[in-house]
Amino acid sequence: MSRRFVFSISLILVSVVAASAQVQFSSTSYNSGDYDTNSIVTGDFNNDGILDLVTINTSSLSFYKGLGGGKFANARQQSIPGCSSQALPADLNRDGKLDLALVCGSDQIMIFFGNGDGTFTNGPTLATSNYAYTIALADFNGDHLPDIAVSGCNSSYVCAIEVFLGQGNGTFKKSATLPYGGGQVVAGDFNADGHQDLAVLTLQSASSELAMFPGNGNGTFQTPKLASFTNPVSLAVGDFYNNRIQSLVVLNYVYNDPKSTFYVTTVRYSNGALLLGTPELVTENGDYVAVIAGDLNGDFLDDIAVVGAGPTVPNPAAAYILGKGNGTFQAPVDVAATGQAEFSPFIRDLNLDSRHDLGVAWDDGDSRYGTGGGAFILLNTNAATNCTPPAANKLSVHICARTSGQTVGSTFTFRAAGNAFNGVAKRVELWIDGKKIGQNLEDQLKITRTLSAGKHTASFVVADSFDNHTSSSVSFTAN
Repeated sequence: MSRRFVFSISLILVSVVAASAQVQFSSTSYNSGDYDTNSIVTGDFNNDGILDLVTINTSSLSFYKGLGGGKFANARQQSIPGCSSQALPADLNRDGKLDLALVCGSDQIMIFFGNGDGTFTNGPTLATSNYAYTIALADFNGDHLPDIAVSGCNSSYVCAIEVFLGQGNGTFKKSATLPYGGGQVVAGDFNADGHQDLAVLTLQSASSELAMFPGNGNGTFQTPKLASFTNPVSLAVGDFYNNRIQSLVVLNYVYNDPKSTFYVTTVRYSNGALLLGTPELVTENGDYVAVIAGDLNGDFLDDIAVVGAGPTVPNPAAAYILGKGNGTFQAPVDVAATGQAEFSPFIRDLNLDSRHDLGVAWDDGDSRYGTGGGAFILLNTNAATNCTPPAANKLSVHICARTSGQTVGSTFTFRAAGNAFNGVAKRVELWIDGKKIGQNLEDQLKITRTLSAGKHTASFVVADSFDNHTSSSVSFTAN
């Protein structure tokens, strides 16, 4: 069975819904104007504070201007040379405009500089030693600039990760070559030491593996920790154990002709080793290709969504799976899908209502069933709200409770939401009187604390994908 590697960067929401309640979505499909859409990203590409979409198609990228309320304009196409795979957005040259790093299906990553209006200009090319398959963006050396990790293989199918450090002008310098690779690569702080680590699905070994490389914080990495899987196809980063430490979930399958049975398994780092959760069934007959993480029902426990195709073609498939907060999940729930198949999911609050929405790239490029592709958006309509996020054109935090000068009781629930221009708001922290009280690894925060009587100052800090941070504070009195 054929596989595409799909990816995305993920984000998360907050609120309260009964654990058994199903998440409801309203859906809208947008056509790219091209065919074979392979990936999708979201970001504020025209600096108006509203999230936009970009899809990468066979011979073009398509820009969908955000109109607000989770709606988008018809696609505006731009030809691109030979790039029809994964894209990730970031401000790579520090000019205040979102750029794109594209995997171009060869031994190179192409940089496209954003013009601030949804169009892009060809930038430098990043040469890799291997055929590039997937990338991850994070700050691997602590300078708050986007760096790139590239997973790929050479012609002899020897696979590796190459790490390139961003210079702040759209160019990159190699800092490490790591054994293992070929499959999807993601970044996260899995051992909670403040340094970004890497995790990758490997393709070159007899039994496929997950390799996790602890980061040293200077662009180099330690010896990998390994875990074996049968036919892993995708992985995602989330807080699946509700301990404010990032962990992983792996989507893999077992092939029993003529069908495939898909499972998801959580993985966490503990005492120098990777600990696997119990594999949980997704479907006994399908072709899922990607998993993404985020809090979809607003209970502050990370959930996942899977996308791909059903047991027959054409038959797109998508489902969400609610997390229990202990590394396990509830039963999958199917959601609307479109096209022949879906790829490259992301989770983010697209209409700033503090509910997390789901976006995917859809493809209908097989000539037997029609041609086309584009963006498919599912707006979350029933998760309870927590705090309205600020606009997406800068890193900022909106405080919903408390307000300055307020007098409250001794027990109070603090609520805030962050948003980011560069990447996503990956963490919101609460500090009271200079002491860190808690955090959520998402764009929303909700913490209840008992306070001593008297005057206090609460500071809310939001950090983006590259650990840039900003804060806002309020003073109040507890009685």
